[in-house]
Amino acid sequence: MKKLRVLFLGNSHTYFNDLPVVFKYLAEAGQPDVEVEADLMAYPGVTYEWHLQQGSQLRFALLHGNYDYMIMQQAAHSPCPSPEQTIRDGKEIIRLAKANGVTPILCMPWAERKYPEHQAVMYNTYQTLSKEAGVTHTPTGYVFERVLNERPDIDMYFVDGEHCSPYGTYTRALSVYSVIFNASPEGLPTRAIRSVSSTVEEAKEFLAANDRYHESGNDPALMAELKKAAGNVFKPNWDKNTLWLDLDPEKAATLQKFVWEAAVANDLPLK
Repeated sequence: MKKLRVLFLGNSHTYFNDLPVVFKYLAEAGQPDVEVEADLMAYPGVTYEWHLQQGSQLRFALLHGNYDYMIMQQAAHSPCPSPEQTIRDGKEIIRLAKANGVTPILCMPWAERKYPEHQAVMYNTYQTLSKEAGVTHTPTGYVFERVLNERPDIDMYFVDGEHCSPYGTYTRALSVYSVIFNASPEGLPTRAIRSVSSTVEEAKEFLAANDRYHESGNDPALMAELKKAAGNVFKPNWDKNTLWLDLDPEKAATLQKFVWEAAVANDLPLK
């Protein structure tokens, strides 16, 4: 059996809904002769630059981790680094990965629910970085935009409108699968993970507090209220028995189809 080691490098968008575990599950289901080890190096709100500045952990992973692939997630939602910073720091991480025999793959991010116009900047930034650094990227952003236009009934977002719902995370895992294995994800299992344990009431409380804060012009007096609400809505689920959930089969099949069509259309799978 072939062993595949994959490092997921990034921030909260990387660890939300346990993306590496969902990828491992789907990969081993679709490639029975492959055993996947998926590791995580991700912290809230951090950037490519942060990982480079910290240095020691990334260095150790690339030198001694024996990884085949590294999936790179940049901070992509406001506030986020400029395209110039993303390209500069992304190139350096890519250089270090390649020097140690690791194949880097960029994450094509998705626009915030409120700001779909941001997707165009993301396309330009990551297509430029991919071309200049000689690497591929996942098709995730393309799929999010298509779902928004063609299947808005598939909710790809967590309540904050930025992080992924289980459907969004499922799409991300399918995207990595399609690129690494150069294979359609159609027919893969339709399960994903929900890594938070907030209730509908807590989600509504967070949205209300978020609206009050922004409508006030970012009043510092309302920040404590918003932080408390955010702590409730983002609280992690520590119960292993309740992590997994079954997705709607038709919606999952649609995402599988969209992912592969986007990967092929943009010539993304590794050859």
